[in-house]
Amino acid sequence: MAGTWALNLFDRFHVGHQVLIDRLQEAADAVAAITDGQLVGKGLELRQIIQPVEVRARNLRRYLESSELGDKIEVTVIERFDELLEIEGPTTFLMFQGPCCSEIDERGLELRRKRLGSIDTIEYLKPVRAYDGDKVSSARIRLGEIDREGRKLRGTTEPPRRLELGARLGLKTPKGKLFDVRDGPPEERVADRLRREKPIRIIAVGDVTSATLMDQGVEPDVCVVDGITKRGEYKRQVFGTRQYLIYNPPATIYPEAWSAIDTALHDGYHSTVVVEGEEDLLGFPAVLLAPLGSVMLYGQPDRGIVWVPVNDVNKRLARELLEAMPVIL
Repeated sequence: MAGTWALNLFDRFHVGHQVLIDRLQEAADAVAAITDGQLVGKGLELRQIIQPVEVRARNLRRYLESSELGDKIEVTVIERFDELLEIEGPTTFLMFQGPCCSEIDERGLELRRKRLGSIDTIEYLKPVRAYDGDKVSSARIRLGEIDREGRKLRGTTEPPRRLELGARLGLKTPKGKLFDVRDGPPEERVADRLRREKPIRIIAVGDVTSATLMDQGVEPDVCVVDGITKRGEYKRQVFGTRQYLIYNPPATIYPEAWSAIDTALHDGYHSTVVVEGEEDLLGFPAVLLAPLGSVMLYGQPDRGIVWVPVNDVNKRLARELLEAMPVIL
């Protein structure tokens, strides 16, 4: 099918992708093609943690549906250069300038010219600029330099890490006090202690913990949520004055998680870090990044809320955990 095709990774669906879709919706026979496999390109920053193609396709389709474009723009995936030969007739290809697109032009579209004699049109869109003046890109988001809206984050030097399954058994967690449900509603006692002690920063990890504290009139400085509880999807949304959306799969800690949590701790707002994936390990960077005298709170299903003071001992234990996690190469 000829027409207009937008070729892009669509990784960490961001404001630049929205501009690409705005241009694409003006065209007839519009296709948003998610590039993968051979078309990913070489030398991309943190290529190893690009979202799986099914996650990218799901997020793209969600955006199109929310914009009432689901029936106008087709979504497909292209993994091999020779798949471009299956597009019949002269076609307009929309791309942003960058390493991936240069390789697609040089290898894929050149293949169409040689094999099919196609006279295609290549339209390079101007880069969308982030708040710092540099361009918005998925690579910068993976690195933790900016968020998906193009806002500047504090950044990080931490590499992506994964916790191996066997390592969970000997996991040394920061020391804390459990406010047990058997002694009454834990959120009430936690809220009372917070009012008395006034920690420098309050970090709540988990949807239920964050929501129940807010119900007690305590608004954490940072909430880290993923919309999931032990019993499944958590329907209630936890809102903050400012939100940061990150991608962090189960049993991992990615650079964007470090950077977003660090930014949320220092932005002067009551902020929420919304995790696409799971927040199961994100209490550890919270302990390492928060100033001494803060507290990190997380829930233990059917048991209560754990109060973890941010002190030198717990920072050391959190760092030991990280050093035991292999870097994702």
